[in-house]
Amino acid sequence: MKRIVIIRREGLFDQTDLGSFPAMLPLLPSAALLLLLLSTAAADEFDDAVAEAELDPTAQASDLAPQLARFRQLMASQPSDGPFLPPATASEWYTVTIAEVSVGYMHTTVETDPAASRISNMEVMDVQVSRGTDTSRMAFETVFHESSLDPSDPLALADDEARRGGVQVMAYDQRFANSEVKMNVSFVGDSVSLTSNNGEQEHVSAVDLPSEPWLGRMRARLEFTRQCREGKQEIIVKTMRPELGPKVVNLSSTFTGIGSIFDGEQFVESSLWTVRIHDVPVNMSEAYPLEGPLRCYRMLQLGLDMPFGYLLASLSTKEQALLAAEDDPNRKLPELVYTMFVPISRKIPRMSEAYFVRLLVKVRGSKGPLELKLPTAGFQRVSKVRGHASHLKVTIDLQNPQKATAEELVDKDYSSPSAMVDNSDSVVVDLAHQIDSSFARAGYRLGGRGEPIQPAYQMEVAHALRDLVHSHITSKHLSTAYASASETARTGSGDCTEHAVLLAAVLKARQIPARVCHGLVYVEEGGSAIDGVAHGGVEVDANGGTEEAGSHFGWHMWTQALVGGKWYDFDATLHYRHYSVGHVLVGTSSMSDKEAHNNHMQMAALIGNLEMDLLEVRHPER
Repeated sequence: MKRIVIIRREGLFDQTDLGSFPAMLPLLPSAALLLLLLSTAAADEFDDAVAEAELDPTAQASDLAPQLARFRQLMASQPSDGPFLPPATASEWYTVTIAEVSVGYMHTTVETDPAASRISNMEVMDVQVSRGTDTSRMAFETVFHESSLDPSDPLALADDEARRGGVQVMAYDQRFANSEVKMNVSFVGDSVSLTSNNGEQEHVSAVDLPSEPWLGRMRARLEFTRQCREGKQEIIVKTMRPELGPKVVNLSSTFTGIGSIFDGEQFVESSLWTVRIHDVPVNMSEAYPLEGPLRCYRMLQLGLDMPFGYLLASLSTKEQALLAAEDDPNRKLPELVYTMFVPISRKIPRMSEAYFVRLLVKVRGSKGPLELKLPTAGFQRVSKVRGHASHLKVTIDLQNPQKATAEELVDKDYSSPSAMVDNSDSVVVDLAHQIDSSFARAGYRLGGRGEPIQPAYQMEVAHALRDLVHSHITSKHLSTAYASASETARTGSGDCTEHAVLLAAVLKARQIPARVCHGLVYVEEGGSAIDGVAHGGVEVDANGGTEEAGSHFGWHMWTQALVGGKWYDFDATLHYRHYSVGHVLVGTSSMSDKEAHNNHMQMAALIGNLEMDLLEVRHPER
């Protein structure tokens, strides 16, 4: 039966409360980060039967064996003139597509500075996508300055250098719309200095130097090249990624076959690899030429299978790459919000009035994790389902907040400023004190700047600050992405991310520890993406019959405040109450500089791979 959809749209953060976690690596990681910062992913529209289809492992192994043998034969047959030394300078351009639509470019460079005894490499990804009815453009840039390579042994590092990975400085820069956050990590002696800047303030902190040896980006790439040329099927390199914080991670590459890949001029036979970063549950792919002086070194292609379409960065000319990033009104960009809702079996009746909900959250399809893990925190309690590792019972009880752990009670990151949650910024502090006059009129004095709030008043202050942020952000839309608290305090503009980050900042400015949450929010009137247009509300069939559109959960961010030893959830996007049972917590983050995006990474494996059943809902007696 043919259906026509009548669009019934209210304010973006009214009853629908559409979440849009923008989310949030060098070549590969740039794609993983794009998935997190843009997607706010949820249920994709893949056919379940197709998603469930898997190749037989035995058949896969038998198909791989001859390709692996040929790969090793080619590697062994090519002469080696000693250790491989990369070109002193290089500049590569890649066209980036999502679902076969050009969305931007990726650019990599290598420069050698003999006078400074330094080799530098830079990687930039610049893309634009559709988020609801808005278009977002964003860029990620990472830079490594490393000590010069020894021609006789490019991988060689003295013992003291090994703990620094041969790195002098690694830097990360993310730009969304008009906002920018920078991070510099400097390695000097036995110390690591982190300097972050959000355009308003600079924050400096220090962490311990890693105890284990690792390799900076250039040497990590050369170590992969060395082992690839030896015909290794599995390659693991210890390295560091600035956007994951200054910690050592394993970069694992697995040979998956041989294919014909375009090298910018012609198709060449190439080795294909899946790549995984430890603790980042996203698989990526890379391709390298099998023959020639740059075999196993020059990356020809990068891929990432995402719920909203396959991302592919392919070697191209500079002109082609830059053209892909230009605005084109005739180009239909991939839509990353409405396409990715998580389905729920039935509507939550009178959701805004409920105080208790129990859900069965399940991994769907074959691409999600074998074991589902969600936290017990705030108003959420999680329990396992016997015999089903990929299922969890999730209870949201607004009358039963969870206690903070002993470690959380003393964690200074929940009170200290960072580039994103810059609670020391003067405008943020001024905003946090705007509630003082209303408390004074009621006969309560909250104290001056820097003075702690009396325990008896902390909950009321937290509620007042939530309301303040909700009213302060008057321009609620999806075109802003990942702005810092100080920028949002000045512009009064943003989506759920800006609400969450600003609320955390004003809470911390009033000496109430806080953190940011990422997860799912109930979208009461439904939504989907059909030709990039949001459809929801009432469906009308050809006979004039109507029915309510289905409900979903969309990716979202909100805030938790630590009051009286317990974590309380607050959602500054809501207009009707401070929080609702229509939230499923996936993870929390202090948003500290050393943490960067690391605590958001666990959601990557869940994007496009969840569904829910409503088990129970309770309302207050009328």
